[in-house]
Amino acid sequence: MLSKIKKLFMKNEKTQTLEEANGQVIREELEALEKEEAMKEESARLWKEQVQAREDAELAAEEIDTVPDPLDDQDTIGDGIEDQDDDIIDDDDIISEEDWNAMTDEEKAEYEQTSNVDEEDPEYLKTSPEVVGFDNRRQQMDMYDVACEDIGPKESVLDFGCGRGDLYDFLYRRNGDEPKYKGIDINEHLINAGVEKYAPNINIECKNWNEIKDTDKSNWCVNIGSLCARYDGTDKEDSDIVKETMDKMMSLCTSGCSLILFSSYMPDEVKEDEFLVTDPTDIFDYAMKKYGRDSGNVALDHTFSDSAYKITILKQQ
Repeated sequence: MLSKIKKLFMKNEKTQTLEEANGQVIREELEALEKEEAMKEESARLWKEQVQAREDAELAAEEIDTVPDPLDDQDTIGDGIEDQDDDIIDDDDIISEEDWNAMTDEEKAEYEQTSNVDEEDPEYLKTSPEVVGFDNRRQQMDMYDVACEDIGPKESVLDFGCGRGDLYDFLYRRNGDEPKYKGIDINEHLINAGVEKYAPNINIECKNWNEIKDTDKSNWCVNIGSLCARYDGTDKEDSDIVKETMDKMMSLCTSGCSLILFSSYMPDEVKEDEFLVTDPTDIFDYAMKKYGRDSGNVALDHTFSDSAYKITILKQQ
C-alpha cells in the first residue's frame, strides 16, 4: 500500500513538473509576442515622427521667405546713410545698347532670364519656389496638379520651361514610380541646380524650346507658367508668342498638350509690366479652329483663378 502511495506521489510530481514546464513555455511566448508588439508600436511611432518632421520641414521651407526681417521695422542707422552694398552695381552686369542690339533673340532671352539669378546662393536656386515663378510651394504644387490632371502615370511628359525640373519630382511623388520625363529650359543656372538636386535620374537640358527635335516627342507637352512673362526681347504680340509655342508643343506630343497662362481678366492691381497676358477667348478660338474636332478635344478651364487659365488640347489620332 505504501509503495502505491509513493508511486502516486511520484506521478503527481511528474505531472506538476510537466505543467510548470508548459506554463513557462507559454509565458515565454507571451513575453516574446509582447516584445514584438512593442517593437511594432515603436517603429510606427518613429515612422509617424519622421513623416511629421518632413511635413514640418516642407512647411518651414514654404514660410521661410515670408518671415519678416527684424531690421525692416528699424529706422535707418544714421542720418541719410544707406546700405551701400545695395547701391553698388557691378559693371560686368551692365550691357550696352549697342551690344543689346547686336544680340540674337535667343541671346536676349537668355540674358533676360539669367541676369537676375543669384549665383552665390545655390541653395536658393535649388529650393525657392519664387525663383521658378511661384509665390510659394503650395501654389506651385497646385498648378502642377491642375496642369497634369489628364496625364496618366505611364505617359511620358516633355516640360517646356522646366526650370529646375520640379515637375519631375511632383510626378514621381504623385505616381509612386519613376516618371518618363524630360525638361527643357533656357536658364542654365536653374538647369544646373535641378541636375544637382534630382540626380541621378533627372533628364533636363538647357535649350531654347524652339530647338527641340522630333526625337524628344512625348505623350504630353506641358507649359506651366513659363509663358507668363516676357523673356524674348522681341516686339511680338503676347498672343502670337503663345500660339507659336502651342503649335510647337502640338508638333511634339502624341496625346495632347496643357498650358497654364496669365489671363486678360487678371485684376489690374496685380498686373505687372513684364507679365505676358492673353485673352482666353482668343487663345481658345485659335486652338479650336486649328486643332478642334467634333469630339470636343479643346478645353478652356478658368475656374481655379481669376488671373490664370488652362488650355488643354487632345491630339486626334
